Amino acid sequence: MRLVQKYGGSSVGTIDQIKSIAENLVNQKNQGKELVVVVSAMGKTTNSLLAKAGSITSNPNKRELDRLLSVGEQETIALLTMALNALGVDAISLTGYQAGIETTGIHTKSKIKKIDSEKLENYLSEGKIVIVAGFQGINEAGDITTLGRGGSDTSAVALAASLGCRCEIYTDVEGIYGVDPRVYPEAGKIKDISYEEMMEMSNLGAGIMEVRAVELGKKYGVPIYVGKTLSDKGGTNIVEKNLDMEEKVITGLGITDDIILVTLKSLKNTPENISKIFEALGDAGVNIDMISQTLVENGGLNLSFSCLDTELNLLHEALSTIERELGPIEIEEHIHFTKISLVGIGMMSHSGVAGRVFKIFAREGIRFYQVTTSEISISYAIDPKDRERTVFALAKEFNL
Repeated sequence: MRLVQKYGGSSVGTIDQIKSIAENLVNQKNQGKELVVVVSAMGKTTNSLLAKAGSITSNPNKRELDRLLSVGEQETIALLTMALNALGVDAISLTGYQAGIETTGIHTKSKIKKIDSEKLENYLSEGKIVIVAGFQGINEAGDITTLGRGGSDTSAVALAASLGCRCEIYTDVEGIYGVDPRVYPEAGKIKDISYEEMMEMSNLGAGIMEVRAVELGKKYGVPIYVGKTLSDKGGTNIVEKNLDMEEKVITGLGITDDIILVTLKSLKNTPENISKIFEALGDAGVNIDMISQTLVENGGLNLSFSCLDTELNLLHEALSTIERELGPIEIEEHIHFTKISLVGIGMMSHSGVAGRVFKIFAREGIRFYQVTTSEISISYAIDPKDRERTVFALAKEFNL
């Protein structure tokens, strides 16, 4: 049986943890498993490297930053391989580019272009456990690149797709929960979740899995398991949807804190104006969400949208461009709001979810400021002071 396993930074944060994982890998190998193991940097190593770069310059060269950040995973692969060798097991460590991971795109946010798995196949045929540095690869120019947030998950799923096997993601939680248990302690663990639901939840505030990794899993049919490192308790399987999943109307609830609500008021309602607005936002790199519009007197238009607080400077850059293009605009801007999102493929075949939510909001006196929907989700922007009681009320209503 062939497997790709990934261990996150909290799972390999100390030498003792690395030794424990090595012992577990030996047991699995003795059961006849072929293993490719992807690891992250130890603990807070990446943050420490970023701090060192920041102590030199506030705007480090992105190529050199990638080279620096790639060091963290290289430390872990060497130590884990040493631990396996000390237990008498044949193992070899590979950087991302040595493992055949070819990337494209900009530094610090590259994407995997393809994987040449010939070297991996050869090492597996020799009976080796192969330890691969996650989060990194090599681009067309021969430079080391990194894959951005959650890059090790993406590395692992891409390697599993290339090798035609299952991918297991091990972290410090026992799977994926319907609600973040730190917010709602009674949250239930999800046994099976569809790729579509997991992608939607990742986009809407559930930080367990990187959305690109789930997209790759769906595209190449890679079964993904998420569980707690060295735990014998069952975790969560990310798979194709099935009829049983559709019986449950809502699968999970995502929470996104610190969003900005923006309304551009009394715009001239023409396709050209709207096009210029979103072109400016896109050129500035603002990730827009929750778009809505309202017709006002004299044929005008109020246009509302949301984005993350972290993009405030980009937003102001875009708004300045818009005003240069269209003239002065009345702008309302509200920061530090919270977005609550309900996700479930059962919404495709069950009606009335919005009605149930509005009834709860009315009963609890919860005010919402924007709402947006997709085929399998519905999201509300609320005041952050209502965050906890909104989550509790919705979680109880939908048995999450």
